[in-house]
Amino acid sequence: MTNFYWTRKKPIIGLYDLSQKPMRRNSRQIRLFLLVVLLVAAPTLFAATLRPDCQVCGMWIDQYRHTRHVFTSKDESQVMFCSLTCAARYLKTHGAEMKQLQVADYLTAELIDTEQAIYLAGSDAPPVMSNTSIIAFSSQERAEKFQQKHGGHILRFSQVLILE
Repeated sequence: MTNFYWTRKKPIIGLYDLSQKPMRRNSRQIRLFLLVVLLVAAPTLFAATLRPDCQVCGMWIDQYRHTRHVFTSKDESQVMFCSLTCAARYLKTHGAEMKQLQVADYLTAELIDTEQAIYLAGSDAPPVMSNTSIIAFSSQERAEKFQQKHGGHILRFSQVLILE
């Protein structure tokens, strides 16, 4: 009994037949299809990796998470800022839309309400978007302890807004 594959005179066209050139039309169609899929999927893939940025200056929020401010409007949408300076600029034009404004505690980066926060202005902490360092703390004790080591003046939110 002879093997069918060995008795044929023409080569077998199949997966492992290297003597046949692939069809160019199918190859082009596959490449075109993959290109279209990548173009459609690319914005979705890269949107997940985008870093949140400040709505005023464009700096990345994750680099300034200890000085960030979060503006919540009446329709529950949120806008983030890298610093009090940028938040104050935004408040000048959008203050009527504000429901809540939160600030990060400088030591823990946890968000607290700006009316409850204690601000320290003029310390030796690096300033963000201004010439004067303005940082917030969740308690008077934390602010005073930081002030003893780094200097500055303890203020409330309404007093700090005047500086900006």
